[in-house]
Amino acid sequence: MRIWHQSFSDLDRAPVYRATLARHAAAVLPPGDAVVLHGLRPGTYGPDVAPIHAIRHCYLEHLNEAQVIEAALAAERAGYDAFALGCFFDPALRAVRSLVDIPCLGLSETCMLVACSLGQRFGLVSLEAGQRARHEELARDYGLRERLAGVVAMHPPIDEYSLECGEDAAAPLIAAFQAACGRLVEMGAEVVIPGDGFLNEFVWRQGLTASHGAVVMDALGTLFRYAQFMAGARASIGLQVSRAGHYARPPAAMLTAARRAAGAADMAESSFSGAADRR
Repeated sequence: MRIWHQSFSDLDRAPVYRATLARHAAAVLPPGDAVVLHGLRPGTYGPDVAPIHAIRHCYLEHLNEAQVIEAALAAERAGYDAFALGCFFDPALRAVRSLVDIPCLGLSETCMLVACSLGQRFGLVSLEAGQRARHEELARDYGLRERLAGVVAMHPPIDEYSLECGEDAAAPLIAAFQAACGRLVEMGAEVVIPGDGFLNEFVWRQGLTASHGAVVMDALGTLFRYAQFMAGARASIGLQVSRAGHYARPPAAMLTAARRAAGAADMAESSFSGAADRR
């Protein structure tokens, strides 16, 4: 089984994160199953901009969602068994589910759903306070707002590249994460979700699985295993996305005409960052 992992970051600019993801996937999946890493096209965010600072702007997020859509189409063309979207904003998730038949999993939706099997209420740790509204909005969209205890930001706020640090700089970040977990537990959270891919991989490197009595979810590990489950369920019992309503698929001729009019073009797998992992 092959799972296409799609980051919303430029993996060529995040070597620690990329290497951790590769080790992580190998650690949580059985032999014979593989996660192949992909990021947005090299240079998407420029040399001086962290993803978190770009995608707070709706238009820039929209431009990058187009890459996610092309990635899902490329994944199906290449014969991947599942598409795992490794961004907590679940960008373009509805669109990709409407276009391809392979299972498409969003990091936020997956973690929230699984958290409901682990505790009555869950909370998220974000990188900065500005992310709170998006997490709350997604919980509401998924019908889980009542299960969300709250969202607590790291203090002081950080960006993704702050977590590309060596172990000698990890102590204050660990302390800040633990403090955020403590606040979430006080708010009623029984399950804590590190609400960013970079943050989750930092937490995973530290081996943190519990804090203040609450479970600390391994978000990316959960995504990889859930993608494996959904791909297996599709193969063995025919479980597949519904085409009635929310994920209705456009007719082929309509889709071809619309893509032509919009100037959309197929992207090769090698166009995405992180390509060195596939050589």
